[in-house]
Order: sequence, then C-alpha cells, then structure tokens
Amino acid sequence: MASQSRFAVYFSHSWRPRDVELNLQVWEELAADCTLLVDVPEEPGADPPYYINRIEELLRRTDLFVSILTYREPNKAVPVAGGADLRCSPYSLFEIRLAERVDIPRLVLYERGTGFRPPKTIRPWEAYIEFFCGTKERRIELQRWTTVIEARIQQWKAWVANHRRPVSYERSRNATILVSASLDEQAGEALESSLEAGGYEPVPCKPEQQRSSEVFRRLREAGLVLAEFGTGDSRLEQVYAAAHGLGLPAIRILSAASGPEGLPWILRGDPGGFEDDIVRWSKPEDVLDLVTPRIAAMDRLSEALSDDDGLAYLQSKRYSRFFVFISHTLKGKDRALVEKIYKLLKAKYVLPFEYQQVNTAGIDWKVVLDESLKKTTHFVALLDNTYEQSPTCEYELREILKRRNEVTILPFTIAGRERYNPDLPEKHNKLLSSQDPSLNAEIVVKEVMSVLDAALSRSELT
Repeated sequence: MASQSRFAVYFSHSWRPRDVELNLQVWEELAADCTLLVDVPEEPGADPPYYINRIEELLRRTDLFVSILTYREPNKAVPVAGGADLRCSPYSLFEIRLAERVDIPRLVLYERGTGFRPPKTIRPWEAYIEFFCGTKERRIELQRWTTVIEARIQQWKAWVANHRRPVSYERSRNATILVSASLDEQAGEALESSLEAGGYEPVPCKPEQQRSSEVFRRLREAGLVLAEFGTGDSRLEQVYAAAHGLGLPAIRILSAASGPEGLPWILRGDPGGFEDDIVRWSKPEDVLDLVTPRIAAMDRLSEALSDDDGLAYLQSKRYSRFFVFISHTLKGKDRALVEKIYKLLKAKYVLPFEYQQVNTAGIDWKVVLDESLKKTTHFVALLDNTYEQSPTCEYELREILKRRNEVTILPFTIAGRERYNPDLPEKHNKLLSSQDPSLNAEIVVKEVMSVLDAALSRSELT
C-alpha cells in the first residue's frame, strides 16, 4: 500500500472487552499503511449518541472500510429478511450494509457461527473472510490466520495500492431540505435557523419547480440532507432515493401519525439501522429539539489515529465500561501518590477520576463530581487520619454507599493510619511503610487491575 500517504480506514469492530485482542490482531496487519477513523467520544468512556447521519459522514471521509463481525449468543440473534437469524451485533451489521450501499473498498472478517453470508459475486475491491477463534483466547486461530487470512488481506491491500490513492475530503456546508407543507412555516424557519447555527447553508429543494438536473446538482453539492417521509409527495420520495443512493448524510423525519407502516421500503429491513434513528414528531414544534443534536453531531470530528494512538484507542476498549474514582484528602507534596496512581491507571487504559482534575476556574466542579459519582464502578478510598474530616470525602463516600451493590469499594489506609473506617467492612489494604509514592502507587494500581480483570473474566462467562 502507499508508503508516503496513508489510507483513512473506518474500522467497524467489536466493542466488547473480550474482543480487544481480536481487534488488535487485525489492525496490526493494516496499521503501517492506514490511519484509524473512528467516532472518538469527546469524553473518554462515553458512548456517542447513535446518529446515522454521523456514521454516514464518517463513511464519506474514509478511503477504506474494515469490519470485524463477531459472534453473539443465540438470544441476541438479529432477525433479517428471509426468516434467517444472524448472531451478531445489529449495529456492526448495519455499518457493513452502509459501506456496501456506497461501495467503499472493504475488508469484512466475519466469525463462524454468526450466520453472515457474503455476496454471491465478490469483486476485486471486496474481501469477505470467515474466521474462528480459539476457545481460550479471542484471537483468530493461528493456522487459519497464517495460511489463509493473512494472504487474503495482503491480496486486498495490493489491489488497493494499485487502484486507489488516499484522498482529502472537503466537507460541504450546504444542507438540502426535503420537507413538505405538513411542517408549517414556523417549524420550517426554525429548522433553517438550526442549520445555520450549525454552520450550514439551508438549500430548499423543490422538485415541483426545478428540473431533475438542477435537483441532482444540489444533491451532489450537499453535505447534509433533511428528508421527511410519509408526505404523499412522490417527487420528494424520488429525490430522497437519489440522496440515499449517493450515501449522503441524512436526518430522516416522519410524522407519528404515519404509524409503523409509514416507513418506506427503502428504510426497512436493516436491523440496528434507519428504523432506530427516525425523527418521529407529533407536533411540528417538536421537530427542532430532535433535529438539532443530530446537526451538532456532524461537527463531532476527530483526527484519524495512527501508530500508537490507534493501538491505544483499541486497547482502551478493554476497560471502557469501568470508571475508577479516587477519593482522598492529599495536598501539596503528598499529592504525588494520587498523581502517580492516576498516570499508572491511564497508562493501562483505565479511566480514572479525582476532583482536583476538574476543580478549576470556570467549571462547576460539583456538577462534574456528582455525574462522576453516578457512573463510578470502582471507588478507591485513600484513608489517611483526616479523611473523615473532609466534607468532600465524606460526601463522596456517602453517595457511593448508596450504590454499594453496584460499586466495588477499595479502601487503602495510608500515612500511618491504623484504624479502619467503620462504614467500610471491605478489606482495608495497607500500603507499604515506604515513603516512596511510586511504590505505594504501584500497590494500589496492582490491586485495582486485579479487581478489574476479575470482573472482565466473570462477564465473559455470562
């Protein structure tokens, strides 16, 4: 593949912690020639909203599409047309369908047992490869990897290198509006204002007044489409079908009065897809609140990741469902222990929190504190002799005790403290008597990682 300029790759992969090694195994085969294009959340550990127009925007930016479709248990089977059930993530499957619709050069690896079937005719820029994993390790079985899969990937990469070049993507700020008179004039004006606030130039499309050539030009110049369905206007439906075929990012609107049968054929039959992201409105004034966040999502851009950054992103999925809260009273030079714990956890791709990181000017740290306590999965309490005298620490502990059935509490006695906290029957971990904060931090992090890994092992058995 290209040596001086890398291809941007949309990497559709399993988000389950147990599949991290599998994701890495495939990505390492591509990393030298590609950058990783993913929907990185603004806040680490957060799940970006599922807006299809955002995914379509990412696919327009990408050069290549790679997917790893993994097995899901039978009780999570995905119904598809024809009566067959696929045992896989419906969202991963839908991303494959989106890439197929716009015919992006693609590499799809699908796990045996998913029930997935590739197209009957495979063209040179498409590679669909079946794999299976060992029972103990979630990596592709070694013999099949070395004798079959690596060679198929190399063959696909060679075709890409000979027939494609990395391209720059210049995003259009035109927004084509395909709505009927059912959305009254006031609602229509509000939609235009929302588009303008999002940096778009609203471009109404009126097929009853324009030639088809003019309509197609507007579509090709559009960076976003607002399309209303169930209007009874066949011309609008035809124009949307053209936009759909071009793969334009679209926000799809449907009146609730249309009922479940109001969704057109072109949007049906893809589990995890369009039917899950329709803006359904009962009153025209409701449309704006539903459309505005989808417009804003178009600007949630992230740099393509390469080399260590790409590997770090994939590694971060291992512990992505955990949130470790560090509660303490340490100040001045004593904060070295907290800072070293924080850095060690981040180096292991664990998301930690401690209030000094957000207690800065211009930030309502109490709000951030409460939000963080609500999503905490593991609570590290560094108990010195002044811990209970701190109103902040007492508040943190009381809030966590309300959720003790959901949170793992890890108390550590530090700075010579001998007595335990009576509210914490959990085993108190006593740090070394060493004054070296690095050694003490390693003890804390080793214990935290042991608990996290045990939790992962349990979840993989269920």
